[in-house]
Amino acid sequence: MGPPEGGHYVRMTCTLALVRHSEIFDAVVEEALTNGTLVRFRAEGISMYPTIRDGEAITVAAVSTDEVVRGDVLLCRHGKRVLAHRVVGVTRCGTERFFELQGDAKTSCDAPVAANAVVGRVVGVRRNGRMIPLCGRAARLRHRARTAASRAASFIASGFRGR
Repeated sequence: MGPPEGGHYVRMTCTLALVRHSEIFDAVVEEALTNGTLVRFRAEGISMYPTIRDGEAITVAAVSTDEVVRGDVLLCRHGKRVLAHRVVGVTRCGTERFFELQGDAKTSCDAPVAANAVVGRVVGVRRNGRMIPLCGRAARLRHRARTAASRAASFIASGFRGR
């Protein structure tokens, strides 16, 4: 996956652990996305495992919140932090959209996020030297299949524990 037509990447080479609470980091990312540039940086944490693993490089693109659908992974402001979590629900309150987000490895949802807190959409993750797309129909189907397989495995395992 290359940069957008006529665009380019901004590669954030600093360690996210050092700047994760930095207003400067947030400002640089938002400015780059506003200018149509893809931003790539290392993710930290396990809340999106196995989709995004600790230390993997994620690529974020600007997104119109009207284009966001269930299954997308959004980069959003949560107080002073910026988190990448999956959209599990979209609601409207008047004219404003709100997104219900949840990390793939989490059992509960985050507090709803207003459209103005959305920084961008995570479009891919670099794993073992290749880019894995995280947006689009195929990516959403892969996630659903993985989730269904995981639930089936848990159900089968729970049946054997009861004996």
